[in-house]
Amino acid sequence: MKIISWNVAGRVRKQRNQLEVLKDTGADIIGLQEITHKTLPLWIEGFRKSGYKNIIASLKLKNGNVDYSGPRRYGILVASRWPLESIDQQSLEIPWHERLVSVLVHSPNVYFELHVAYIPPGSSNGWIKIETFEGIYKFLANDKGIPRILCGDFNSPQFETSKGEIITWGQKVLQDGRVRLRNRGKRYNAWDSGERSVIQDLVKYDLSDVFRLINGYDVQEYSWLLKRNGKIVAKRRFDHIFASKSLNPVQCRYVHSFRENNLSDHSAIEGVFKI
Repeated sequence: MKIISWNVAGRVRKQRNQLEVLKDTGADIIGLQEITHKTLPLWIEGFRKSGYKNIIASLKLKNGNVDYSGPRRYGILVASRWPLESIDQQSLEIPWHERLVSVLVHSPNVYFELHVAYIPPGSSNGWIKIETFEGIYKFLANDKGIPRILCGDFNSPQFETSKGEIITWGQKVLQDGRVRLRNRGKRYNAWDSGERSVIQDLVKYDLSDVFRLINGYDVQEYSWLLKRNGKIVAKRRFDHIFASKSLNPVQCRYVHSFRENNLSDHSAIEGVFKI
């Protein structure tokens, strides 16, 4: 079983090219972030013609008084070759409900939960980022006895060391190499713990970082680049797949060609499971 998660950057003109490269991967399940109302119909039509008959998306044309514009214009889409069943999210408490899609996948060998997330960046959305982390953690911090996969764009962490230490955006790296918490007022440590709740602490509930589980921490990878004046100034591993070990993950890699060919500002992450 192959799963791909990719932030497609809401691009309209590139959508057809994005669909073509995704079809070539042979993935069984695809989770996309930064889907918009303009690109949603294109994705649905394209996936269905390509054999992905089962599609669930988070954006709805009418949902109360929600205005899906500005920072809330981005949603999530899951496309699968196998039947999907929506999971009840009534207990999910996050500011923007469209940032997590939860489905039960009826694969030929095993039923498992799939959760696709898109965490808002803190630089432009402040504490909404941490409230989303906290809500997703509470939603998934349980053991229902069914295998699970959580994937998506988490805009975290800031950095990882070869020793397996995670540096969040709630921390600051000093010039001498020491790391301390940033001063964020009364909640100065909540930012750090909020990011860790999903990135690190869900391992207690059988959601391991698949890339690190397979490749270790000696490999310094990335899925997003920060450029200034045409020069790369930072590399971030923002895109992740977390999964139950019983699903037997055997491969995990970043598909950099998607980003290098200017189809998105993110590389996709691909996971292969031998069920």
